[in-house]
Amino acid sequence: MRTKDDVLEEVKKQDIQFIRIEFLDYAGVTRGRTIRASQLKSAFEQGVNFSTAIMSFDMFDEYIPDPTFGPDDGDFFAVPDPTTFAIIPYRSHTARMLCDLVDVDGNPWPGCPRQVLKRLLNEVEVVLGGTLNMAFEQEAYLLKEVGGKLLPADQSHCFSTDGVDIQDDFIQDFVSTLETMNVTTEQISSEYGPGQLEINLKYTNALKAADDQVTFMHVFKQLARNKGMIGTLMPKPFQHLAGSGLHVHMSLFNEEGENLFADVTDKRDLDLSKTAYQFIGGLLTHGTSLVAIGAPSINSYKRMQPGSWAPAHICYGMGNRSVLIRVVDKRRTRRFEYRGADGTCNPYLLAASLIAAGLQGIQHRIDPGDPAHFDVGHASECQLKEKNIHSIPRNLNDAINSLEQDAVLAQVIGPTIWKELIKIKRTEWDKYLRHVSDWELGAFSEKF
Repeated sequence: MRTKDDVLEEVKKQDIQFIRIEFLDYAGVTRGRTIRASQLKSAFEQGVNFSTAIMSFDMFDEYIPDPTFGPDDGDFFAVPDPTTFAIIPYRSHTARMLCDLVDVDGNPWPGCPRQVLKRLLNEVEVVLGGTLNMAFEQEAYLLKEVGGKLLPADQSHCFSTDGVDIQDDFIQDFVSTLETMNVTTEQISSEYGPGQLEINLKYTNALKAADDQVTFMHVFKQLARNKGMIGTLMPKPFQHLAGSGLHVHMSLFNEEGENLFADVTDKRDLDLSKTAYQFIGGLLTHGTSLVAIGAPSINSYKRMQPGSWAPAHICYGMGNRSVLIRVVDKRRTRRFEYRGADGTCNPYLLAASLIAAGLQGIQHRIDPGDPAHFDVGHASECQLKEKNIHSIPRNLNDAINSLEQDAVLAQVIGPTIWKELIKIKRTEWDKYLRHVSDWELGAFSEKF
């Protein structure tokens, strides 16, 4: 694990001249500054200042109405974490570090999602006596511009070798770049949509897993750009093609290497422990809030439709890809996968919220009920009612309304983040409502 001194030595040894100091805002946009190597020691000691107002910008890079952070609210300071130091292979003499945000006194700034995640991971170790691991699986499209329109970069089939062969140059470069930046990939496949890939990152502790996802997001887009394509994590870029989700695997191990989510005596026959079931119970109880955080864009809800293979209902099951929480098959390490997120989220805020909900489930001994053993996406309303299975929100507005009512998670995550996130997303929804699309113009202009 790199220390500050290790980084300072590496910067000198590798002739690094520029260091990017980066963090994510609430809209999921990477923000930062580039500093010179001569400023690095000061950045470690004091941080790099930013106006708090940057956290009141929406995804359109516009300052929201009635912001929490105004011109009189001063600064927070981005302190680079030396363990995240990585040389950027496709940039000359350049490295980057991800940051924790602190206040003027050097204390964790309450508006920093990464700090919230670190706090909750400490709580996991104290309460559960283990380390929570995560692994992110991201689906994403490679696009090309043809005649002014964006189209899939190839016409490959799901899980076909053609897809990885056609995009071999991109994939080889992408995997190599990630590994140079200390991110390990485990699997890459051609997904359901043409030009769509799914990349599985290796499991690790939840903080590094979130850091790795942030690296993934940036590198995927930049390398695609370098090769004349557009790499997008957009949830639903095409109405008639598969959407792109983000799946988060979770497991819990103690220092002896024992899987605390496993129990072969499980009467429900999923080989899960009571701790695992209660964790899942917390995820389901806060299901609508988690969807709002994991799928925080207008476009997200065009992907999560019943019968689409994306989760549209709040339930769990083993090997079932129509549910929100999928327990992997028993021949694999006991863990479960949260399926209600996409690439528009802030990975730190998503990871923190998943942990907060899971801890609530354990602390309140929430039983998730019986698993769903059927295709929930094609079930009738009568079947769903009989099983007490509820739908996820059907649009961003409904999701934010649900999020606003979740006082438990609001308290755990902190009001600074919670309130501003809701304001930002309401602003984005209002802009969407006012927008007149080409489809609307074509459908209504000559008929009425």
